[in-house]
Amino acid sequence: MNEAEFKTPTYPVVSFLVARGALASVVLSVLVALACIGAGLSSGWLWLVPLGIVVAAVLLVVLLSYVEVLRIIADTLIPKY
Repeated sequence: MNEAEFKTPTYPVVSFLVARGALASVVLSVLVALACIGAGLSSGWLWLVPLGIVVAAVLLVVLLSYVEVLRIIADTLIPKY
């Protein structure tokens, strides 16, 4: 392969997560919390409400840290042409 045939690889999912990962993390965490709260209130299992809030908070921290690591990797390894 010569230089004329070489194309810089694009990573659309990485680009999407770098640009909108924080918002996606918050939205997903809020959806998990709402699902657990709704399931707990509708079924009568009220222990699901605090559990859902805790799980959503942990999920938010994990997803935000993943997005941050992905931003660092994308910043250092993906060329900016």
